[in-house]
Amino acid sequence: MANIKTKLSATAKQAKALHLEHEDQEHHAVLLWNLSVFIVPDEKFWFAQGLEINYGAQGDTPEEAKKHFQEGLSKTINQHIRAYGDIGRLLKFAPSSILKEAAKHKAAIMRFGQVSFHEVLEDTKAQELVPFDGIEYRVLRAQPVIQ
Repeated sequence: MANIKTKLSATAKQAKALHLEHEDQEHHAVLLWNLSVFIVPDEKFWFAQGLEINYGAQGDTPEEAKKHFQEGLSKTINQHIRAYGDIGRLLKFAPSSILKEAAKHKAAIMRFGQVSFHEVLEDTKAQELVPFDGIEYRVLRAQPVIQ
């Protein structure tokens, strides 16, 4: 049985977000659909900015910016679930300056949707999966140059 944790229904073309949590509280599904993503050149890069959510990513091409947006958003969702237990803090519109710029360039806005699944383990379970007691750093010191 899944419980609805967070729902969003934004006014821009019916963008929606739904966060479902399994009763074990370790398994989550997040569905996003009809999000507006504004893709613009940013000097030598391209930037993909969510409008109904204040999240963005860059790439060397528009396609790479889209890919980085999708991958990074999934990771950001995972971190929000781990840190806060839901995605509520992520569901904030982009700043008004970005929304105004996007309104001037509606042809550059693309629709985006994704479904992601997340497993959130308690720290003890995560430590059992990665069995180490700490990190040992080995630093190579630069040797003085003898002339």
